[in-house]
Amino acid sequence: MPAASLTRSVWDVTADDFPTDGTREEQARFLLRYAILAPSSHNSQPWTFEVGGNEIRIAADESRWLDAADPDRRELYISVGCAVENCCVAAEHFGFDPELEYHDPGSADNVVTVTLEKGEPANPSPPELVDALTTRATSHEVFEDRALGPETRERLRDVVHETDVTLHFVDDPEAKGTISELQAEADRLQMDDPEYRTELGHWIGNGALGSSWLAARIGQAVVTHLDIGDREAKKNSKLIQSAPVVAVLTTGVDDPTARVRTGQAFERIALLASTEGVAVHPISQTLERPEMRERLEHLLPDDAGRPQHLFRLGYTDGEAEHTPRWPLETFLAQA
Repeated sequence: MPAASLTRSVWDVTADDFPTDGTREEQARFLLRYAILAPSSHNSQPWTFEVGGNEIRIAADESRWLDAADPDRRELYISVGCAVENCCVAAEHFGFDPELEYHDPGSADNVVTVTLEKGEPANPSPPELVDALTTRATSHEVFEDRALGPETRERLRDVVHETDVTLHFVDDPEAKGTISELQAEADRLQMDDPEYRTELGHWIGNGALGSSWLAARIGQAVVTHLDIGDREAKKNSKLIQSAPVVAVLTTGVDDPTARVRTGQAFERIALLASTEGVAVHPISQTLERPEMRERLEHLLPDDAGRPQHLFRLGYTDGEAEHTPRWPLETFLAQA
């Protein structure tokens, strides 16, 4: 694990500090201050960056891959995609037209190369997204009994412009009930797995989920050594039932690039939702179990594709707190 300490100070990024007269490399590094604010599974922050000239090479850091929870690396690449999107949203704000090249991680050192060229993007992100880069947070609250309106749904659909990624809304009570049952079953299965509990306990214990030192250590002991599967199942089932909408992102193919692009689409949704006052909460356990993932796929339209990401959307009065991050320097490789 990185030697540097987790901190919330990294959220204090202001556009006024952008090095307008700096080199392209200095500007690229500034953009990465936004990239590290992206969400990731267990807040593991599984990315590295290499800056050279006008290129940013973004790779998946497998030393922070959750091999027990995420054996097929789906969440690893989705997390990287979220960081890629934060970088691109920030780049557009500062006058760049970021060009993306995707790589096969089996034959390349990085998964995405972002090239920074001045210009107007052909399909720019909504300008309000840049402010949400430093305000977005994940909510774990029970949501209010308040519908997600058609205009809001349409705006969320409109920010998914990847041709191979599709956003589905599930609001039928019976279908939501089935998803909550899948989630409960997945929770019990995961919590029956000692390797999964040890891995989750590790990330709780090192403070990545935002607890104080003492609470983190207690949480690690509870998750690692106690049978809390039923408790987690009931809690997460209730969270799904409370959501006016459960959303699923699907793709036609199921490879690393599709997962990175899913992460980009999800982050754009999460940023826009933040500007709309809509809370977002990824619920990954169902997709972490192959048999549960198959059953979720059968709930969707026949041509929906493979489920890649599952999350709740709704409203809450609760104020979600930012989770801490490791400083940018932790993730910078030498070009």
